[in-house]
Amino acid sequence: MDMLTFGRTGLNVSAVGLGTGGASRLGIGDGADAAQAIAVIHRALELGITYFDTAKGYGTEGVVGQGLRGSRDEIILSSKAYVTGEDGRFVTAAEMREAIDDSLRSLETEMIDVYHLHRLSLDEYDYAVAEILPVLDEYQDSGKIRFIGVSESTSRDGDHQMLVRAAKDNYFDVMMTGFNFYNQGAVSNLFPLTKKRDIAIEIMGSARGPYSRPDLLIAETRRLIASGELDPMRIDAEDPLGFLIGEGHASSLAEASYRLTRYEPGVHVVLVGTGNIAHLEENLNSLHAGPLPADDRARVAELFGHLRVVRG
Repeated sequence: MDMLTFGRTGLNVSAVGLGTGGASRLGIGDGADAAQAIAVIHRALELGITYFDTAKGYGTEGVVGQGLRGSRDEIILSSKAYVTGEDGRFVTAAEMREAIDDSLRSLETEMIDVYHLHRLSLDEYDYAVAEILPVLDEYQDSGKIRFIGVSESTSRDGDHQMLVRAAKDNYFDVMMTGFNFYNQGAVSNLFPLTKKRDIAIEIMGSARGPYSRPDLLIAETRRLIASGELDPMRIDAEDPLGFLIGEGHASSLAEASYRLTRYEPGVHVVLVGTGNIAHLEENLNSLHAGPLPADDRARVAELFGHLRVVRG
């Protein structure tokens, strides 16, 4: 497992992290029980993964806490909470304190290494900085949070506007962003800022949906052609990323997706999410396969670099 320094946090982390959200949620979203989810966590530990990401909203903090019993000193733990509640109103400072305390109990820990504001949007940003960030500072001062992070909404903010503003303001040590074939915008508008400030970057969902399933990729590509965002004369609409697969290239679409993100300058941790041990091992093999060939990476940028596709 490749290890690296997690930006200005100084934490030593694995380049691959286990994400416990998404549709799978360690398999729980697909019907797995807690024992199966814990088995995935244990295998991740055996494979050298030291970064584990969860969130109050995922419903997996409890099983993550169970799975990491006895390993707390060896790992870096990340969790998150929303600034807006299910009723559509901003959470209060008191409610954020309650959320953090709940996370600490569920995770069976006295300290969370990185605590994020979860899927923060630009229209939530000012409130979060004025009313919620001081709460995180308070918990950081007390030793219950080590570093403060923020994650974006990949379904609402294709241009990464919130993270760009946050990087300029320099309040957060860690940022979680989307980055994939059909939205490479972070390379030009976010990573130059985060590299300058040594802000740690986590990548989420890099091989999710169309970036691991050819049928969904074809449907997405057809939509982009119909909207005029892609030129059908320049790509194969039925196999738009086919040039990345084959001898001397990647062995699968998912592998190509992971290799795109893992080796981009400015990226620290790429999250993988699964409830299947064999799939976890396959993902790690992909992430350790090295960067995409330079010609392939250049072609990806040329063909798709202008796209800003948002996904849930």
